[in-house]
Amino acid sequence: MLKTLTLTLALAAAPTLALAQQNTDIDGASFQSGGADAALAALGREAAASGARLVITAPHDWHDRIAAKVKAGGKAQLVLRDGFYESVLVRVEDRGAARQEAAKEAAVSAAAERTRAEAQRSKAELEQAKAEVEAARAEAERAKAEAEAARAAAERANAAAAAARAQVEADAAARAEAERAAAESARLEAERVAAAAAAANGIDAVRARLEKSLNDGRPASGSLSVDKLASGDTLYVDGAVRAVVRRDRGKALLYWLDGDLDLRRSELKELAPNRYQVLGLIRGEGTLRREFADAGRVEAQVPAASAAARLSFEQNLNNGQTFNDTLRPADLRSGDMLYVDGSTIAVAHRDGLTLKRYWLQGAIDLNQDGLLREAASRYRVTRDTIR
Repeated sequence: MLKTLTLTLALAAAPTLALAQQNTDIDGASFQSGGADAALAALGREAAASGARLVITAPHDWHDRIAAKVKAGGKAQLVLRDGFYESVLVRVEDRGAARQEAAKEAAVSAAAERTRAEAQRSKAELEQAKAEVEAARAEAERAKAEAEAARAAAERANAAAAAARAQVEADAAARAEAERAAAESARLEAERVAAAAAAANGIDAVRARLEKSLNDGRPASGSLSVDKLASGDTLYVDGAVRAVVRRDRGKALLYWLDGDLDLRRSELKELAPNRYQVLGLIRGEGTLRREFADAGRVEAQVPAASAAARLSFEQNLNNGQTFNDTLRPADLRSGDMLYVDGSTIAVAHRDGLTLKRYWLQGAIDLNQDGLLREAASRYRVTRDTIR
């Protein structure tokens, strides 16, 4: 995080600034909060009165706001330059210095113009010489081209004869390949049709068996996609067929499940072999049940200053800046992001408009319901109670 500059408090407290103070630093927090508005207006007022020029360096997207605050004090001469740091650097140039700076800039501009003119003249002379060389080369190329054309005509005649012979051979080979491909395609299509019929017969038989055992032989009420599963639904699995039984006002309704569903997910509770209860909505990548999860309970620790995981997180999450504050798992809140590398866990926590970074310290279960795994090493906190 950017360090505040030591002149901030004095600047925010003073109603006016003496222009004799040639350099003034305003930290980003004072500028963003409006604490520096009066100081910037005072600089504009005094600069307008004295004829001095204000040269202000700050992030580009602050320029319009800075100009408005300075102009609120007076119509001072103002030069805005882009800055990298989130701070406002004000340099005051008196009238003489401004004239000298303007004269210097005019001299530099004139010198640059003379240099450009000389470069243009040199370029024109070079282009003329190049054109003469190109004309001589073109004449030689034309003579060479005539000789090449005669040789090319003879080669074309030979190539035409060879191409005719090759075309006859290619046509014969293409006919033979087409006949072979047609025979192979017919064989594969027959096998596909037979396999599809067998699979359809098998699926139909399984569905008929499930309708008989789960729905008194009545047809299913339709299909459900995975994201439409709700808490309390019961899922039955028989090979490639998955059936859902849902209670609706005391009546059991049977549906076929469409789409892929990992039966190891934590939203499914295994009641018996090939029978599961749905515990909640199924969204995103999700997590696996404890018995299947590769990652479980982690004892999160603050990494050493030279640890590779620390350096990587600081570079990727905090622009290479160090951070040392810590959070306990119980301090996590909905919306926080966890980045995991072994026992090192970095936390991104938004506090109003500010994004803060912490190291997690303490034991945490990454498979609990309050954590949604969005990627292999990234989790989003979805509730305020985390264990």
